[in-house]
Amino acid sequence: MRKVLLLNGSHKSTKSYTMIIAEQFTSGLIEYDPETVVETINLIQKNISACTGCHSCWTTTPGECVFQDDMTELFHQYEEADIVIWATPLYHYGISSAMKKFMERTQPALLPFIDNEGRGTYGHPFRNPEKMQNKKHVLISTCGFPSKKNNYEGVEEQFNNLFGKDKWEKIICVEGELLGIHQLDNLTGPYLDLVKIAGKEYGESLSISPKIREGLAKPFVETPTYLQTTNLSWGVDDTRMKDSDGGLIAWNYMKEVQAAFNPKIRPKMNAVLQIDFTDIKERYQLVIKDETCTLLRNDFARETTAISITLTTLERILEGKIDAAQSLLEKKYAVVGDMRVFNAFLDGLFGPVNLNPDKKKRLVPISFKNTPYWFFVAMCPWIFCFLFANYNSLIGVVIPMMISGILCGIKRGTDLVYFERATLLTFSLLSLMVVTFGSDYQGNTFAIIGYFALALIWVISTLKTVPLTADYTHYFNGRNALKNVLFLRTNRLLCYIWSLVFLAQAGLALWLNTTLLINFAAIIPILLSIPTFAFSLWFLKWYPSEMAKPK
Repeated sequence: MRKVLLLNGSHKSTKSYTMIIAEQFTSGLIEYDPETVVETINLIQKNISACTGCHSCWTTTPGECVFQDDMTELFHQYEEADIVIWATPLYHYGISSAMKKFMERTQPALLPFIDNEGRGTYGHPFRNPEKMQNKKHVLISTCGFPSKKNNYEGVEEQFNNLFGKDKWEKIICVEGELLGIHQLDNLTGPYLDLVKIAGKEYGESLSISPKIREGLAKPFVETPTYLQTTNLSWGVDDTRMKDSDGGLIAWNYMKEVQAAFNPKIRPKMNAVLQIDFTDIKERYQLVIKDETCTLLRNDFARETTAISITLTTLERILEGKIDAAQSLLEKKYAVVGDMRVFNAFLDGLFGPVNLNPDKKKRLVPISFKNTPYWFFVAMCPWIFCFLFANYNSLIGVVIPMMISGILCGIKRGTDLVYFERATLLTFSLLSLMVVTFGSDYQGNTFAIIGYFALALIWVISTLKTVPLTADYTHYFNGRNALKNVLFLRTNRLLCYIWSLVFLAQAGLALWLNTTLLINFAAIIPILLSIPTFAFSLWFLKWYPSEMAKPK
C-alpha cells in the first residue's frame, strides 16, 4: 500500500485551481493502484506557527519542534508518506505562505551537521534516512502567467536544494486562471485528462514521460488572446488603455467568449455570428474564418446568424445553468439566419452548453450507418414487400425479413436503432403469418398490413425520447443534436406526419384493392412518399428556424 500526502497550499482551500489538477493527478495514481491511500491536508485550515530559527529541534529537543501545534501530527504524516505532493499556486513568484511555513517546519527531519555533497555544494543529512531518502516529491502549481519563464526559477531552485536536482517531478500549469471558466472546458478538459494520465504513469514508474510533459507544458490558448482576456477579466480599468472598451458593458465578457472559441467543433466553418444584447442595446460580431475567431464591435460584416439575447441569459447558457435549446423554445432569446451556425454553438463552438440534462441518450457515432443514406437502405425491405407481395406472398415477406436480418447483422448491437429492430420484428411476424395462413389471403393483404405496421411503428416512436427520424437526421445537426429538445420536437412532429401518410397509403391500397387496379394496389401508394419526402426536407429546416424567431 502506497501512502500519498497531498499538501494544499492554496488560501482558497478546496476551491483552488491548483487542487483541480492535483486531484486529477491523484485519481491517476489510484487508477494505477487502487490500494493507494491519499491524505489531503488543507494547510490554510491548520494551526502552523512559523519557524523562528531557534534550532531547538537540532539541539535541545532533537527531532522535535518547540511549537506544539498542528504541525506535530502533520510532521509525522510527512515522515510516513511515500509520495508528497506539494500543491501551491504561484504567489508573488514563490510558493504560498501557508506552504512555506509547513516547509520550514520540516527542519526536524534534518541533522544540524553540514556535509560536503560534492561539486561545491553542501547540505544537512537526514535524521531518519530510511524514511526520507526514498521519499518522492511532486510539485503541482498554477499561475496566471502565460509562461513559466522568469516566474518559476526561484521555486524550482528551492525544490532542487531540498530534494535534489532532477530527483522530483513537477506539473506547472500556466494560464491557470482559465481552469475556473466553464466556457473553456473544451480546452481545459483535455489538459486535465492528460494530468490523470500523468498520475497513472507516475504511479507505475515514479516519473512522467517526456511526451506527457510536453503536453502539460502547452498553454490553453495563444498568448495574445490570453492576455486580452485575462487583462480584461479583473473588472478594473487599465489606465494605460483608456477607452479601450469604448464604454461598452459587455465588451470584456465577449472577449472571454472569443477566447473560448474551439475551431475543432467545425474545422471548415466560415461564418459571422452576431450577438444582439436586447437589454443593454449592444451588438457584437464573432467572425469565424480559417479556424480563427475575430471579435468586432463596429464595422460589422454581413451576419450569417444573429442571436438576440440578454447578457444574463447568454452568461447562464455558457455557464451551463440553463438548457440552451429549451430556453430557445421558451422564447427567452431568438435566432435568425443559418441554423447550422447555431447548431455549432450548441455543440460547444464557444464552450460547452447545457442541453436536455434529464435525457440520458447515448450519442450514436457519426458514420454512414447512422445517416439518412442508411435510412433509405433500411427502407429496402419495405419497398421490396410493396413491390412483390402481390405476386408472391412468401417472397414478398420472407425476402424482406432476410434483408432486414442482414442489415441488422451489419450494424450489430448498440449501433442498431429502433426502426431497424422494429422492421426485423415486423417481417419476422409477417413471415410466420405467411407460412401459417398465407394461402388464405390475397398477396396485397400483406402489403396493406405493411403500411399499417409502418404507421404504427412511426407513431410509437414519438413516445420515445428520440423519435425515429432523429436517429438518422442528427448527422446533419451536430454531435449534440440528440440532446436538443428543438431538434427532437421537430423530428417528433415529422414522425406524426409520416404516420398519417402511411395510414393514407394503407387506406389507398385498401381502396385500390377493390378496383381494376388491384394488381397495383401495393405499388401506387408508394408514390405518396415522394412529395412527403420533399416536404420532410423542407420541414427539417423550416420548423427549427420558425421556432427560433422572435415572438
